[in-house]
Amino acid sequence: MRQWRRMAEIKQQRLADILGVTQATVSRWEKGMQQPAPLQYQLLHEMMTRNRNIRLDHAVKRLVVQSRQRVHLIEDRSHRLLCSSHPRQHEWQRADHDLLGQSLWRFATPEIAAAEKSLHHMGWHDDMADHVLFANSTRDGAPMRIIDRYILWERFFLADGRAVRLTTGFDDRPQQY
Repeated sequence: MRQWRRMAEIKQQRLADILGVTQATVSRWEKGMQQPAPLQYQLLHEMMTRNRNIRLDHAVKRLVVQSRQRVHLIEDRSHRLLCSSHPRQHEWQRADHDLLGQSLWRFATPEIAAAEKSLHHMGWHDDMADHVLFANSTRDGAPMRIIDRYILWERFFLADGRAVRLTTGFDDRPQQY
């Protein structure tokens, strides 16, 4: 595991954050002093066996940042912001550099929270569903402005194995969903 982590250029703390454990736990796993729990073992296995294509990750980021739609990319489990488009930053009325690496969960509307709660039953984390579209109530003002009447979540994986969620906002229900 240590060899894979170093080749993948992932620090122990970063891996710990992805897996929901402490850095000390990752260290104990690497030293053979402790075994990962079944969930962490499965996530590690998925991360270690995925094809590593960092150039694709950079292309996705570039497409998100340059998009003319209200779109942003977050880590799937932690809801940490990875990047956002200028229209999304305009909606939020703040630049994304203030939010990068921060969880956006605290800004969730009741509809976003309900959609998040439904993901487990849909098989979202078991790769049985890769997108969900839901209606959302708009919210103007504090703590963050949200104007999307419909929100589309699309789940995929980055080269380091992290599950991410592309979040796109719409004024009207998209025809294809």
